[in-house]
Amino acid sequence: MTIPLDSATGPAAPVGKITATSSVADRLVTAIAVGVYSPGERLPSEREMAALLDVSRVTIRQALKQVADLGLIEARRGRGGGTFVTAASWGEIAPAAARRTLEEELPRLRDLFDYRCLVEGMIARAAAERRTADDISELQLALANFRRAEDMEQARQLDKRLHGLVCDATRNQHLRSLSAQLTVAVTLGFGAEPYPEEIYDQALREHEELVGHIVRGEADAANRAAQAHFSLTLESMKVRLAQLGGAG
Repeated sequence: MTIPLDSATGPAAPVGKITATSSVADRLVTAIAVGVYSPGERLPSEREMAALLDVSRVTIRQALKQVADLGLIEARRGRGGGTFVTAASWGEIAPAAARRTLEEELPRLRDLFDYRCLVEGMIARAAAERRTADDISELQLALANFRRAEDMEQARQLDKRLHGLVCDATRNQHLRSLSAQLTVAVTLGFGAEPYPEEIYDQALREHEELVGHIVRGEADAANRAAQAHFSLTLESMKVRLAQLGGAG
């Protein structure tokens, strides 16, 4: 489930006369604003971003240049090089881009967020019913690692690991694939959960609740916990839009 931006008929087609390049640039600024990418974090490669957003590498390259010109990202050469998010304040540099994108995307995505919560609840239920002793050990270790996350980039990676283990416990690859597709679709096409620092404590509490229900085999409770937890992405985006003075 990709989010085509080059096609005028795609579900996330640019509005009005905005170009695909500008639309991608706005999405990237917004991804930084909502915490999909954190200061100091390396962005996916041009090839990876082109595949995620279903646009050409030329479009990605031009969009990266626009965002780099704003000072929000920078290219680094040599070993470990790539394109990295800077510590510059997106709120001072490009708040209008984030507000514009969130105002456009959130109404369109509400039903999709609802669908995602229902699917993730089903996944958690199946995990609680089917988990093995090895699954329990892996989930408890992943939760312990999440508690020790040193920054939001690491927290996001550990979050992905934990939820991947929940999917694994279902013993159904179709559910894992659907979860991954929905994650891409509801995160502006980038496939990474927004992790602004202010939601970490809530995410940790919800992870503890979810893992606890799965470990104890409490299928109904796991379903409810997962649905509540996966609404956090939408809520965090709505909070950011409200901070920007936009209409949610």
